[in-house]
Amino acid sequence: IPAPLVAVVNATITAKLTGVDIARVQVPANLLDAVQLPSLASLSSMSWSLVTAGLALAFVASAETLLCATAVDKMHDGPRTKYDKELAAQGVGNMLCGLVGALPMTGVIVRSSANVEAGGKTRNSAFLHGIWLLVFVAALPFVLQQIPVAGLAAILVFTGYKLINIAAIRQLASYGRSEVAIYFATLVTIVVVDLLSGVVLGIVLSLAKLLYTFSHLEVETRQRD
Repeated sequence: IPAPLVAVVNATITAKLTGVDIARVQVPANLLDAVQLPSLASLSSMSWSLVTAGLALAFVASAETLLCATAVDKMHDGPRTKYDKELAAQGVGNMLCGLVGALPMTGVIVRSSANVEAGGKTRNSAFLHGIWLLVFVAALPFVLQQIPVAGLAAILVFTGYKLINIAAIRQLASYGRSEVAIYFATLVTIVVVDLLSGVVLGIVLSLAKLLYTFSHLEVETRQRD
């Protein structure tokens, strides 16, 4: 039995018995009520700023998925990720999400690492993860509505803490101080602001470092010539 499941059950029972007034998971009583199909009015109101925001979100979400897949590959010795297939599947999934008015989807390291730690051996673990969510949201919304959000947040924090690899940070330092600086700048931004801002900052800083490195290499090459 996965320890996070036991923790959620204990937190739910404790909150129920004590009767504390805390935030709980919000789930619609009827899943179909949350479906919002696109209308002609919504399509006609699309602007260039909306398209730009969509492209930026697609870029960041794709980068996050690829980073997540790379990290998960290092956590197990099973089948390796096929990146093209991963991005294609995410694209199809996000088109379906947009069709029903759902939030965009992307790979998440916390959820993936939880699957690995729970004994998942194949990609079916991720597929079944979605199936179980659908079953609980559709058939047992009254159960999910009793779960305190603080309990889920604690599990996320603990799982994220276990993902910290001090040895990897030391190895990163061997490539230069700039790599460590980018790492901590991304980490701090994710914690202080949000995940999206942290990923964007990390990508921008990495691109800036590459441009700086390539420009100096070109200058040194010309000087030798």
